[in-house]
Amino acid sequence: MKRAVHLAIFFIAALAIAGLIAGCGNSSSDLTPAQSLTSDSGAGASTVMQGASATVTDASYSSADLPLADGTLLQYASNRAGAAVQVYFDLEGPWKFTSGPQETTLKVATARIDTAPQQQEFPNASVSTYSYWASASSSIRSASGSEYLFQGKDDSAWTIYGRVTADGRAITYSNPSKALAFPLTAGESWTDSYTETDDNGKTDVIAENTVLARNRLTVPAGSFDAWLLQTKISSKTRGETITSIDYSWFVPGIGRAAEIISLPGERNPNFSSARAFYRLKSYQ
Repeated sequence: MKRAVHLAIFFIAALAIAGLIAGCGNSSSDLTPAQSLTSDSGAGASTVMQGASATVTDASYSSADLPLADGTLLQYASNRAGAAVQVYFDLEGPWKFTSGPQETTLKVATARIDTAPQQQEFPNASVSTYSYWASASSSIRSASGSEYLFQGKDDSAWTIYGRVTADGRAITYSNPSKALAFPLTAGESWTDSYTETDDNGKTDVIAENTVLARNRLTVPAGSFDAWLLQTKISSKTRGETITSIDYSWFVPGIGRAAEIISLPGERNPNFSSARAFYRLKSYQ
């Protein structure tokens, strides 16, 4: 059951970030004290900053807007893994995520494929991303929840081929997962389906993706134009199906700038309790 919620979302992409969070036993009883994660309309968003340029005029998000360069490092403020959190946001924006949990930092580093373990299992991947946790007050790396994600990109899609977990398990996909279908335009949708395989068995995954809106996003790293992607996921292992909903905000020149992942079993798109909330606090 724990493996069933290793959904390739963040770094499904993700990336599967959902694949970075172990366990699926969280419930509303696990909520931390109320933490307001609001989407205040436009407040504090007078400056527009972009990873690659000062302004964005295009109505769509293209392959060129998603950087996968060696040496890229994104750092996210996050709630503690395993502790659910209350979230409040709308699906149209603008979104302001400047307050919220900061118990840990999620770091996502992009590196050459030949530096990743078991790269031979993913011959079509062109780049790897290493994701790991660090204490908010320390740079010490934690092996818990860390993983390598094997991926590639062309003009039509950002593609995920599989991942290697912290305990060394290589999880391969029956066919590439289309994490993003370019160009991202509000109203566009696509369905992604594949089977994950490792030494523990198989997991069938169906991901229904919809680009809901483009609007202003404010996170600790700054204010940006962003596209909101909703991903509804159904994951089936040994006859048991688990659902979840993921919201990701993508910014040109940076990539994912925020993400909210529902509790396992969630079907309501307007949920208020989440298993994870990530907010970009720095990028390079």
